[in-house]
Amino acid sequence: MKKLTLLILLASHFATAADFQPAPPPEDVQEALLAALKNGRNTAAMVEYIDAIATVPFSSDIYEISFKGGNNEILYVSKDGGYIFQADIIAVPDALNISRERRDALAAAKGLANTADPAPTAKSADDPPAKPGKKAGDGQFAAPATELALKEIKGDGNRRLWLMTAPDCSMCKTLEEQIGSISDVTLYRYLYTHDDSSTQRAIAITCHHNPNEALRDYLLYGLASEDKPDEACATAAADKLRRIREETGSSADRAELPVLFFPDGEETRVLAADSDELDRWITMHQAAKTDGDKTESKSDDTPAAAPDNATPASDTNDSDPAPTDSAVDVSDSEKTAPLDASQPPQPPASEAPAAPATETPAAPGSDNRPPAVQVLRPQ
Repeated sequence: MKKLTLLILLASHFATAADFQPAPPPEDVQEALLAALKNGRNTAAMVEYIDAIATVPFSSDIYEISFKGGNNEILYVSKDGGYIFQADIIAVPDALNISRERRDALAAAKGLANTADPAPTAKSADDPPAKPGKKAGDGQFAAPATELALKEIKGDGNRRLWLMTAPDCSMCKTLEEQIGSISDVTLYRYLYTHDDSSTQRAIAITCHHNPNEALRDYLLYGLASEDKPDEACATAAADKLRRIREETGSSADRAELPVLFFPDGEETRVLAADSDELDRWITMHQAAKTDGDKTESKSDDTPAAAPDNATPASDTNDSDPAPTDSAVDVSDSEKTAPLDASQPPQPPASEAPAAPATETPAAPGSDNRPPAVQVLRPQ
């Protein structure tokens, strides 16, 4: 599994790293660590999904966390539970990627696909990033065909992000809050459903005249349109949701949601600390552009089964829009709350008139904080 990574080069403990066998920490240490995570504002929800806590070959003050379900993701946590980070740990002398070795071992133990298999090359900018070794129904989340997604173009839409989300996912609310203030990105949202209730809600969202707005209204405000979807749209939407479920597989763990997929093939289940950090991630993980890439300028929020000449939905570049007039409160339960934009393409020199210099955003990495230092785990 490809991941957002913080490269850490280690000069010690390399001699035995390849032969190191992880082991559980002492019981009192493990209990104290779990207690600290349960008390964390952003870590309490993830505790029940922890499969194992294990020692690592490079430090006695850091432990590895692995999770239940069909993924081989690992995180690292300090002994006192005060810090969590996602990283690739590299032994310097022999360039051994300790983290990758552990992910491969977990994948083999769980019977997951071999991530060493080459990924197919995307044919266009709209094509989702291919996941090496992904097989239909294998329980791994991946971005399926773009035709199954709710597409939204914000600003110039120059950057791209695919994400697996759900209408009944509390951490997906946090993600939507962060996305609200981000512009110049094309979003492809896939709705994952697991029962009849979530399926019916997703159908209503998909058939709304502005599906992405309807999803935000429901996640952020607990509001839903009172309009009943017409039969043709409901049938088409149900088919799309079924195809997403079949592509993912029934063994998928909803606790992994939301999952973000970037054009360069990176993916993460760890949410950014805030919208600024997410914005930097999006820029950092854009694939190299080709001459055939074209920037779009309007939102494709057309509901399922809409005719080809349907009028596009209005621009949705506002952050965290207020509820629409057609929405009503359908839930009494409290909803749980949750890289530098690239330069726009320049016109040919023959066409470009002289213009005042514009301020260039800071380059990725200029921020003093390391990426993904705050971990939010989906429920």
